[in-house]
Amino acid sequence: MLVLGELYQASASWGLSFGLAPAGRQGEYQAVFFLGRGFQQFAGPWLMTSLVVGAAGTGWLVLAALFALLGLAAPPLVRGLEKARARTEPAAA
Repeated sequence: MLVLGELYQASASWGLSFGLAPAGRQGEYQAVFFLGRGFQQFAGPWLMTSLVVGAAGTGWLVLAALFALLGLAAPPLVRGLEKARARTEPAAA
């Protein structure tokens, strides 16, 4: 399951950072995407430590709820980006 999750995450990050970018602007989109990943690597350990160690059982529940909410929010957000891109792409061509 871990390997399948890693493969799914890697392909999804490629699709988000490169596939949704307008033609000619992939570098800009990847830079912003990886800026977000850098923030995650900076803030992630602090958040995990604060929730899991500081709040014990409640922290695990908060963390699970946070992951669930973000996971459920991602598909509609990506669909909205794809629709917006489809509307603006023919006008740019």
